[in-house]
Amino acid sequence: MSYGKTVFILLNLMMFICLAGCATVSTTARVEVSSSSIAYHVKEGPGPTIVFQSGLGDGKSVWEGVLRRLPKSVSLFAYDRPGYGDSPSSPGPRDPCSIARELRALLHAADVRPPYVLVGHSLGGTYQFHFAKLFPGDVVGLVLLDPTHPHHWSRMQQDAPVRASTLNGLRLVAFTGVMRREFDDQEACNTGLNLSVPVSKPTSLLFSGRFRPEELGSFERMVRKMRGEWITFFVDVASSEASNSGHYLHKEAPDAVVEAILGMLALREIRRVQ
Repeated sequence: MSYGKTVFILLNLMMFICLAGCATVSTTARVEVSSSSIAYHVKEGPGPTIVFQSGLGDGKSVWEGVLRRLPKSVSLFAYDRPGYGDSPSSPGPRDPCSIARELRALLHAADVRPPYVLVGHSLGGTYQFHFAKLFPGDVVGLVLLDPTHPHHWSRMQQDAPVRASTLNGLRLVAFTGVMRREFDDQEACNTGLNLSVPVSKPTSLLFSGRFRPEELGSFERMVRKMRGEWITFFVDVASSEASNSGHYLHKEAPDAVVEAILGMLALREIRRVQ
């Protein structure tokens, strides 16, 4: 791939990341967790709290379209990880296990008690998956949007090396410091995660159906193979594909995301009364 084409792709990818978080979700409060001042948006309601986790480079505002469409009665929680939105960056590890523990501590400090329905996009889907593995008693369901496979980066370097080279260039020239830390630590706690033991909580996997031109070929084949592997990580799982949406499902197909969340809440209620 030529240098000019690589730069063109990097700039387009970075523009896509920046545009993803234009809308605003207000900060209703902030708390100190492990020397970090973390901003969050919370709305109380009956039933389990829907807890949102954003992907790489995104804060809570990326969920604005979904939050606006949810019924006013639901309980929800969205936050800015340190280094995003209204939360200043902080030191410490940024691997999925550490971020899952940080989120749990934040929820308890904000007096948002379980049970939770975990919603996560991209790398945020990985973080929510780790949360469910570490704290299954807190979780009643998951809705994961194009979740990043636990071995995504290592597999990309092996199976889609051109795409990996492009992404590494983006990491070097366009990622913020906290984005690089999260990216570099994304597989750091896999050794302690037994993927052969599936998560027993009901899970909805929503995948994008539209790939950008530079993603076609080896990268798309790799992603589709890993989507099949995601299904094996759960006991009770349903998967679907939003054919007209790209990776930012919560921006491009918010109604489908809301439908998946409400379906999970309804399923939980049905099982509760049985």
